[in-house]
Amino acid sequence: MGSEESNAQCPCGHKLNNSSDYNILYLKKEMREIDILCPNSVCYLGELGFIKFEITDNQAELNHTRFYSPYVTWNATRLGEDKASLLLKSHLKELITEKINWRQIIDETLKMEKLDTQLDIKEDIIND
Repeated sequence: MGSEESNAQCPCGHKLNNSSDYNILYLKKEMREIDILCPNSVCYLGELGFIKFEITDNQAELNHTRFYSPYVTWNATRLGEDKASLLLKSHLKELITEKINWRQIIDETLKMEKLDTQLDIKEDIIND
């Protein structure tokens, strides 16, 4: 196999050698979901997977982490199911342990929750 067959690849053609090649986006804060994105700005898939978590005792606890089936199937077809599975699992592990700044994610989430609570209190005062 050539070197191009040892890396993950998005169906759009963009090669992803390791976790640093993915973009991550923490937009769905109320759902505690981090999106894993293809770095190609014109990719027709865009989102390749997600990481869902909860916060307990000021620590992140993972609920569910996965890549979406079009991305997984594309790589399984290219690399073989076993090789693709190992490669994509290693990318997820690297994303979770190395790329994501969990302290920042937790702080942003708790800050948002505090603001939501303050807004709820103000609404209660206004409506009384």
